Amino acid sequence: MSSSRGDRDFLGLVNFGVFLVVVGSFFAFTPNLVDRLKEFITDFELLEISQGIYLPVVRGPHPEVYGFFLWLAIAMAVTNALILVARYIIRDSVRRRADTFSGIIFWAGIAFLADQLFRQNLEFQAVYSYFIIIAGVSILSSGIGLLLARRASRPQTG
Repeated sequence: MSSSRGDRDFLGLVNFGVFLVVVGSFFAFTPNLVDRLKEFITDFELLEISQGIYLPVVRGPHPEVYGFFLWLAIAMAVTNALILVARYIIRDSVRRRADTFSGIIFWAGIAFLADQLFRQNLEFQAVYSYFIIIAGVSILSSGIGLLLARRASRPQTG
């Protein structure tokens, strides 16, 4: 049952629903999370990284906020992994499988980044570089997956 352009991505809706449930659960069960997020946001300052170039960075550690992002990212990586299995079972389109795999890579990368911040193994200004790397690897994984699928579906000649 392959997907066409007009088909709704019900598994994508499941993914978004899980995201909302996880975020809502954190706010419901984590005392003072709103206060911690507010402290995090107000703790930003501009850091000059090169002459005339400034980036916003956080002044102090915020383990509760980093822990929130860590567990959110883990939950989303696991959700994407389960959805990828479901996409193979229902024979969903290669594009959706590649995009879901890309989501696993992205959320696993964010989990790693949040863990490093949580453990205070990383200066906040490095977050920008790592985020760009994570986004790039995620996009590459989707593109490579599509390329390999296209190559595998071509008839073998020779």
